[in-house]
Amino acid sequence: MKSVFIANAFLICFCLQAIGQGKVTGTLKGRIVDTTGKQVMADASVTLTLAADSTEPEFTITDKTGSFYFKNLKASNYHVVISFEGYQAIVRRFSITADKMDIDLGLLYMQKQSDLLEEVIIQRPPIQVKKDTVEYNASMFHTKPNALAEDLLKKLPGVQVDKDGNITAQGEKVTRVLVNGKRFFSDDPKLATRNLPPDIIDKIQVFDDLSDQSKFTGFDDGNRVKTINITTKKDKKQGYFGKVVAGAGTNETYDASVNMHRFNGNQQISLLGQANDINKQNFTVQDILGTTGGRRGANNISGNSNTGITTVWAGGFNYKDAWSPKTDAYGSYFFNSQHVSVDQQSHTQNTIPGTDSSTINDQDQSNIQRTQNHRIFFNLEQRFDSSNSLIFRPNFTFQKTTPETSSNTMTSDDKGAPINNSTAHNTSTNSGYNINGANLQLRHKFAKRFRTISLDLNLTANVNDGDGYNKALNIFYKPLSKIDTINQYFTDSLHSVIFSPTLSYTEPIAKNQILEFNYNYTYNRNNSINNTFNFNEQAHDYLTFDSLFSNSYKFISNANRFSLNWRIQNPKYNLSIGSGIQFTDFSSLNTTKNVTVAQHYINLTPTVNFQYTFSKTQHFRLNYSGRTGTPSVAQLQPIVTTSDSINFQIGNPDLKPQFTHSLRMLYSSFDPGTQRVLFATINASTIVNDIQNSIVQHPNGGTTTSYVNLNGTYNISGYFNYGFPLKKPKSNLNFITNAGYNQSQNLVNEVSNFTRNTTLGETISWTTNLRKNFDMNFSAGSTYNIAQSAKQNFNYFSYMFSTELTGYTNNGWLIAANFDYSYSGNRPPGYNASVPLLSPSIAKQLFKKKNGELRLSIFDLLNKNQAVNRTVTANQIVDTRTNTLTRYVMLTFTYNLNNFADPSQKRMPGMFNNFHRYGGMKGGAP
Repeated sequence: MKSVFIANAFLICFCLQAIGQGKVTGTLKGRIVDTTGKQVMADASVTLTLAADSTEPEFTITDKTGSFYFKNLKASNYHVVISFEGYQAIVRRFSITADKMDIDLGLLYMQKQSDLLEEVIIQRPPIQVKKDTVEYNASMFHTKPNALAEDLLKKLPGVQVDKDGNITAQGEKVTRVLVNGKRFFSDDPKLATRNLPPDIIDKIQVFDDLSDQSKFTGFDDGNRVKTINITTKKDKKQGYFGKVVAGAGTNETYDASVNMHRFNGNQQISLLGQANDINKQNFTVQDILGTTGGRRGANNISGNSNTGITTVWAGGFNYKDAWSPKTDAYGSYFFNSQHVSVDQQSHTQNTIPGTDSSTINDQDQSNIQRTQNHRIFFNLEQRFDSSNSLIFRPNFTFQKTTPETSSNTMTSDDKGAPINNSTAHNTSTNSGYNINGANLQLRHKFAKRFRTISLDLNLTANVNDGDGYNKALNIFYKPLSKIDTINQYFTDSLHSVIFSPTLSYTEPIAKNQILEFNYNYTYNRNNSINNTFNFNEQAHDYLTFDSLFSNSYKFISNANRFSLNWRIQNPKYNLSIGSGIQFTDFSSLNTTKNVTVAQHYINLTPTVNFQYTFSKTQHFRLNYSGRTGTPSVAQLQPIVTTSDSINFQIGNPDLKPQFTHSLRMLYSSFDPGTQRVLFATINASTIVNDIQNSIVQHPNGGTTTSYVNLNGTYNISGYFNYGFPLKKPKSNLNFITNAGYNQSQNLVNEVSNFTRNTTLGETISWTTNLRKNFDMNFSAGSTYNIAQSAKQNFNYFSYMFSTELTGYTNNGWLIAANFDYSYSGNRPPGYNASVPLLSPSIAKQLFKKKNGELRLSIFDLLNKNQAVNRTVTANQIVDTRTNTLTRYVMLTFTYNLNNFADPSQKRMPGMFNNFHRYGGMKGGAP
């Protein structure tokens, strides 16, 4: 940890030194109004450049009085450009000299731009504020050769991208990335940011997108989604571009990918594909994995890029078009074939409340999972007229999985004496399909403003069938020696359907106030068949039905929910207060044991949403919600089940619903002038009648788990983010502080066991935006965890250091190195980790246009990669060590395709040119 503190201190001192360099020599100020002199031009963009060199501009925006100010200007000649949307730009020239150091341009008047005047072409400022949108000029932020849109986002003030490609903008997580205002491969941000090149991008727009309901009613319901819209350059809207990659390396490693995109006005067509065995995924997990059916063998192996060995063959197709002035359509298809191999060792400490004893589980486990899935998404938006519209969004998945698991588990007491040993092998095959929320919306606006009615139909269905084999050898040492063998064949079938229509009506009751009435009906039917048969030695077949390992049931639920929301909308604030009541009746028949459970629940759903807007880029939000969680079928059935004859489960039909209170407060501020971002959020929740485990530990090392309602579960967490730019070197500095505290409990041998976890973390990151042939990103952070229980305290920590260095020459040579260091300490022997991960590469751009690249790279040069993790629960501390990708050398060839038509051309370049679209030129030869 000491080294990280030293690194952080070094970076801070370096930055402070950079800030302090340069003697203050001059200033510039002015004030902007329109030609009437009455309208103050707040948020106008002001760009300052040297007359001799415009490549390193300074930038600010005017404040609420229309004023701007620059300081620390060296003696030289300057140009200043003032721009505002819809107005003609103002250009002024001035000089800073020893005799005249402070320049006051006085009152400047902006004139509205006439449609008859030709547009004056001037350099756009790096950042502009347009209504509620912060817009970045992509040409002002420089990336390395053959970069991705993700690399461009890292350069933008107020935007952060982590190593996994997750995006944060103005302190909030970005969950949607659009391309020219439309979704790109559904709602998967990485498919856009990891496949589009920066050189086609004109602007990056960051804004809070409204919900579909808000867009329809015209009344803000407070539900926002942080969104990035990538707009392409005008001369890149008609043509095709893409990239082909092929690489081979040591240890039989390979990496191949292709992405091709065709833009033709409103029409966009994309093809994506990848094949590799180096844990590389350009898609999110929802596109890689299908939903597994079957009870056993589905171990949730997701192929995390940092653990296990993942081989992927995947491809996709994306289509977007405007079929008519009133019809927009887009959709995507994905295919994925994935092989994941995970070897894992775990060390689990099980505490026994009320005693000084504990048990230890040491496990070696090997998991192999093969997955194939097809995923289809489509979106159709039809506007019949200004009052009536339709949205149809079907989403389908077809999948097949074949998991295989082998494990050996030794359970011992705290003195090392063995209690039991289990060796198990499990194989299964599962296949089926899912309708993942097919949605149909019918909407009508009345003549009276804000009066609307809409019908929202949702259908979810799941059909999965599987079978497999479960074999185990269990040896018990305490209290009596015993050997138990398992040799079983099982069949699993899960067929479920959920149909949920919602009727909504909004009525204006006063100026800027509406009432919203909602009625929702939900029908849920679930048929699950889990039958297990023991091996019959005489018949040499699986014939003997085992009711203990079987659990089949039929479940039907009907729910009716009524809600009323009052909303008021003002320029400065929005407030929504609402409440709902839901009546739920369900019955479950366990066909294995012929046991019926029926319940009737009344659930409340209060909500409060408040937003106060200080300015276009500064706001405060408060969200409160209360929701009821009903017990699952497995938690209610008074039936004993097991999957290994060591650990048993039994439901509790007397369980009450749990009720969760959740509160979130958020403050966000982004100053486009200084490019400083400040974001803070506090989240808190508590659960009444929390459904938790009640565990009985047996002398033979096994357990029986039931379920009870407990109180005392709560958590609170805070997140603080502050970032700002540095002039020398041109870069962005970002600080993130997070803290959390949570308390949970369960029952172990009927004794209440509380666990209280405290987490403290700090991260600092530094991203350069240099125009010269060098690029650097740096981050360092540390996390300290305090876990307290009735018996003992466990304090452990981790820290990390990461840097990305890239240097490139004008003749096409590129040298890069990524170095990641992580340390996890204060854990059992074998589960502490000190990982220096160094991955250098050298590349040469090829061909006249430099659209080819040959790269030699080494992953994990020091051959030190490993993965460890710790999880703390109420009565367990679990340390795991998982296999990871280790050192390999790879030679990769990349070819970039780029063929765009001149905007004046009437013919598309020849790719996919037999497609036609509304409102655009028809492709293909006559």
